[in-house]
Amino acid sequence: MKRKWLAVGIILLFIEVIVIPGCATFTWEDNFDSYTTGQFLDGGSDDGGWKGWGNNPAAGATVTDTQSVTLPHSVDINGASNLVREYNGYITGMWTYKTLQYVPNEYTGVSYFILLSSYDDIGSTIIRNVQLWFDSDQGLVGSDFDGNTIPLIKGQWNKIVCIIDLDSDWLQIYYNGALLVEHAWTDTVQGTGGGLLNIAAVDLFANNASSIFYDSMSLRAPDGLFCDAGGPYTGEINQDIQFIGYAVGGVKPYTWAWDFGDGTTASVQNPTHAYILPETYTVTLTVTDVELDTTHATTTATVIVPQPVLEIGTIIGGFGLKSSVKNIGEVAAINVTWTITIDGKLVFVGKSSTGTFVNLAVGEEETIKTGFILGFSKINIVITAKAQNALEVSATKSALLLGPFVVRIK
Repeated sequence: MKRKWLAVGIILLFIEVIVIPGCATFTWEDNFDSYTTGQFLDGGSDDGGWKGWGNNPAAGATVTDTQSVTLPHSVDINGASNLVREYNGYITGMWTYKTLQYVPNEYTGVSYFILLSSYDDIGSTIIRNVQLWFDSDQGLVGSDFDGNTIPLIKGQWNKIVCIIDLDSDWLQIYYNGALLVEHAWTDTVQGTGGGLLNIAAVDLFANNASSIFYDSMSLRAPDGLFCDAGGPYTGEINQDIQFIGYAVGGVKPYTWAWDFGDGTTASVQNPTHAYILPETYTVTLTVTDVELDTTHATTTATVIVPQPVLEIGTIIGGFGLKSSVKNIGEVAAINVTWTITIDGKLVFVGKSSTGTFVNLAVGEEETIKTGFILGFSKINIVITAKAQNALEVSATKSALLLGPFVVRIK
């Protein structure tokens, strides 16, 4: 009888191992504390699945106690490190990939954090879905998907969170609590599509940069109900702003409740709203699931008064120079000042001309021109225009000045 129960137990254990990767409770985590100080993770049997890119031992990384959140260890990604950890079974459901990252104050170079939906050691099917870079010279964190950036924070532990919904094909990336980018998971880092609904691997790539430390890495189902309000948003008074709500976890369907900060509300996932006063508003999204669990997220909406937009017209030569200034904005431009500057070695008269319009109505265009000019030289022409309530614009051309005549403008 005991033998029968033992056999059944082995069968059940075998079945559990097979189905766990597809279930919502499957969790992977590594805080690097189970390794020894100085251990080099290079694909060995005691390296927890970590290996160098392409299974190259030289691309591994060292376990260190120089920095850590959960004592005593983290992993040091520097120089030739290109550390990879593969995953299996993450093909449906909602998942959060989290890691803590420490960038020292003396950090130099550009290092990468990468998630892939396809990976193999020989490099035949490499698909990158997340590729964050950390640039010391620019002081920025960026996403290679669309160029979104956020300030790089040094000298403290910061959290990187990727929320991946393989059921609805959606990805959100947060750096230290701020939303960096959101788009379809299958868009890939090129933004051209072709990604797979799969979480295949993580890659910590030093790219010959100095040390960045990682700790408390995990891949798991979202911890309870979570929502995001998108933003920050910007717009003009009386202009519809599109708000984007997102939620994962809990038990669907969700109830959506927006508070736009001006006394108005909405109860749909992705509402539009127009403000009537210029201000920076605090916007709050509350999401409730069918079990009445709730979560909140806040963002901002900055609303400004419409501004005029100035445009400089075609620069025309001949006897002197002339051009035009036009208001292509939505409101009148006040106190418009324009300048035509001519720079060259042999410009004797008329190097600069200026003028002012008290008011330039919407759609109105006024001619501007130089006074008498005289010289014999190749010249650079710069025209600028600005208003009390509009940003400065400029136009630049080169030409040839022959006496009072301007020719060959290009």
